[in-house]
Parts: sequence; C-alpha cells; structure tokens
Amino acid sequence: MTQCRAWPSIQAITPTICELLGIAPPALCDSPPLTEVLSAAHVAFDGARADKCLIYAPDAIGNHLHQTYPELRASVVSAAPVAVAVRSVVPPVTPVAFASIFTGAEPAQHGIRESVRPVLKCDTLFDALLRAGRRVAIVAVTRSSIELMYRERELDYFAEEYDPQVTARTIALLEADEHDILVVYHQEYDDAMHANGPFAPEAVQAARNHVAAFVEIARAFDASWRPYNRVIAFVPDHGGHLDPATGKGTHGDDIPEDMELTHFFGLRAAGKMTRSLGGEIA
Repeated sequence: MTQCRAWPSIQAITPTICELLGIAPPALCDSPPLTEVLSAAHVAFDGARADKCLIYAPDAIGNHLHQTYPELRASVVSAAPVAVAVRSVVPPVTPVAFASIFTGAEPAQHGIRESVRPVLKCDTLFDALLRAGRRVAIVAVTRSSIELMYRERELDYFAEEYDPQVTARTIALLEADEHDILVVYHQEYDDAMHANGPFAPEAVQAARNHVAAFVEIARAFDASWRPYNRVIAFVPDHGGHLDPATGKGTHGDDIPEDMELTHFFGLRAAGKMTRSLGGEIA
C-alpha cells in the first residue's frame, strides 16, 4: 500500500474551506490549502468565491474501505468528484483528528492528544466563520466529539439521536436555507467497526449507509442551494484496522489502515446541478 507521509494532512481542510469562502483562517492554522481543490473551484466558480459549504464528516471511513468496495468511492465521487489523498494525525482517533480538521493545527497546538472531548478554547474554523459573519450550524449525533468540542460559540447546534435523525435534520436545514455552512457528522461505521470488525457485514452495511446518506444529502444540497456557488465535502477523520487480540476493529496507530484517507469535494456554480448522483450501493 502507498505510504501517506508525503500526502497533505487533514489539517488542510480548514485553510481550504477558508480560501474557498474568502475568509481569514483561524489563528493556529499553519497548513496550506489543497491546491487541487482551489484550482477546481477557480474553474467551477469562474474566479469567484463560494457562498455556501456543507462538510459531511463520517467517522472512520478510510481508504481501505474504498479499495475493498470501489462502489462506495464511485457513489461519493458522483457527488464530490475532486478526490485528494490525505493523512490523518497521530494518534488517529476521533477527537484528535477532528480537532486538527477544524483548526488546521497539529495536536500539539490545539491540545487534544488523546480520546478526550473538552470544549476547545483555541481559535477554530467555526470562530473564523463567525468573525466573517457566516451563519453556521453543526448537526451531529448527541454526545459525539463534534457535538461536544465546539460548544460555547454563537452558532446553531443540533444534537440528534443517531445518523438517520442527523440526515433528516440536515435536509430540513438545507430546505430552510438559513445557514451558510453546515457541518454534518455520522458515526454508524465507527460503532459497527469497533463492535464487529472493519469488514464485518454490519460494518460494511454501515459504510454503505454513510455513502447513501451522503448522496441523499447531496441531492438536497443541490436542490435547495442551487442559487449559490457551493461546496460539498466528504471529510472522514481516520481509518481503522482489525485487532488480532480481540477480533474486532480499532484505530489509533500510525499505520496505513488508520492514517490513509481520501477527502472528496464537489464544487457547483450557482444555477448548476449534478447530472447524476449515486448509483447502486445497497
């Protein structure tokens, strides 16, 4: 398997989103943006900025899944065709990784270095968006890292029972069109992987559910936000591997299975739609 150490870090998401929207990045951000995405956006938006952005953040969807089940990747690409190989941070665990994703900083800078979920006090993407006057909402499974770590800010929080309720809320928010940025978190694959193994039938079905939900959200994104230059992104935090001692899934090691990811971006100009979304993923 190709080693990922030369790949951009997941930290690149924050500066990429800031550049797409034309806002200043948060204070700790020291990662460059993803040039492939910016180049594609320059063409798609004819040199203009994005007006709206939806970041879909599924937990633990690593490259090993895309490689084993290429139909998953194909369905994601149907909605977000600009694919960029990225690496997670060490340790590749959910709160550490999402802290780096939404600050643009290394764990040593933002302070989350293990599986703890305090409210982040440092400057984040959410703070940068609010300073720029953007209307922001987080939609996540209740008590998840993303639901907890970015509290105490003047944005809208929607803590939902589980992934289906997160999807339904997201579609309702798209239809209401009261926000400029939506961050959406799902966790079924991570739960199923830990309980059964990364390629157990339950885990594979959970991954399929994530991709189906992303395609459903992308359809609503295109329908409701059609008047705007808009970005949709598929942004997982880490991968996972089989623990031979337990026979179940785990993550947190500096190995390709845990570290290697792909982030996907869809860039739509105002008035434009995607011809075909999805495909057979059930």
